[in-house]
Amino acid sequence: MKKAVLLLLFYLNLLSFGIDHELSVVSFQNEKLTISVKPLYSQSGPLKSYIFTQTGHRLPKEVSEQNLTFDVSRTNWIVPEIFGQNILHSIMRGTSPSILQISSYRTQPEISLFTDVENNKRLYIILKIPNGWKLRDCKLQNVSFRSFTYSDTLYLYTDDKLKDGIDKITFEFDLAYGLKNKVEKDIFILAGIANFLRGNTVPFVVEQIPPYQHVVKSGETLWAIANIYGLRIADLEIANGLEDGSKLIAGTVLKLAKIKFNSSLTTVVINTMTARLALYYNGVLVRTFPAAIGKSDTTPPGVYWIVKKEVDPALYWYGEYIPPRSPINGLGTRFLQLSNPTYGIHGTTKPWEIGKRISHGCVRMLNQDVETLDALIDTGTKVIVIRNVEPFPERLENLL
Repeated sequence: MKKAVLLLLFYLNLLSFGIDHELSVVSFQNEKLTISVKPLYSQSGPLKSYIFTQTGHRLPKEVSEQNLTFDVSRTNWIVPEIFGQNILHSIMRGTSPSILQISSYRTQPEISLFTDVENNKRLYIILKIPNGWKLRDCKLQNVSFRSFTYSDTLYLYTDDKLKDGIDKITFEFDLAYGLKNKVEKDIFILAGIANFLRGNTVPFVVEQIPPYQHVVKSGETLWAIANIYGLRIADLEIANGLEDGSKLIAGTVLKLAKIKFNSSLTTVVINTMTARLALYYNGVLVRTFPAAIGKSDTTPPGVYWIVKKEVDPALYWYGEYIPPRSPINGLGTRFLQLSNPTYGIHGTTKPWEIGKRISHGCVRMLNQDVETLDALIDTGTKVIVIRNVEPFPERLENLL
């Protein structure tokens, strides 16, 4: 490390003369940095170039006109070394900038949304922007944003009304050395309330359990491993960052843990007496939906959490695989797994059964309704199952 610093200082010393070449960053993708070189003199002959990094010198991977592409993996900075010749045959080698920091290109802004239902449904966008980044523009449905900064966090807000449906927020940033970056996020808007499309994952706590790790054996399934340790499949998926728990590789070391979610902005309330479901946002009623519930008392009252969300789920019925969207697959187009693995909220292939006591304990919704619910709520949303004849209150705090 000390040797690298000394070498860097040595090269910076060498380059502390006039500016002969202006550099700007064209792109940064997959650890490939493309820079544009603009000579500030009349050239005589082609340029020669390479970069000095933490791991030594590197030649360009691609050369196109005045654009140079370098592999910048395993380094946080580069010193460009550009050599040209002017019409007087003098060697020109000064560059601006003389050193480029790479680490800021590898980060992404942290973006979150909040709709203030108590204040005219004002939308807040909360941005934590990496060092060296500057927000140039934010676009959403042609609304206008105002902003303020507090504690190194940028807040954008608008009182303009948002149109319901799926849309996109586009952020444009200026980065160091001329690079521009665009970040786009799909969002869903319901009754003027916005969230990222299909939500986020609510902050959670990972509680590891003995023996703390499991090495996957050939042919093992996540379902079998979860049963060995008394865990849910979703516990293992979330704790280990598994996108698809059905694709396990022998030899993989799994962390054994239970997931406990913190509070979420979205809450679902299911009333088994009236066969209806209510969606709340920050404690305020947003919309109610008809539902089909379990026969007798097979949908037990209690508090649960949505631990997994599936699009076009397959059905496994007594060992038989029933593919998604099959007429005999009763799960419909969405499946929201509750923290009690026996139950879930899902769509249906039999819409005429909505409003009845007919399921084995799961809560069925019309496909378009469960898709709306899935589009807005987060993984980790609290689900409260109640049994009374009272209508849903406008505020969650008044729930009987």
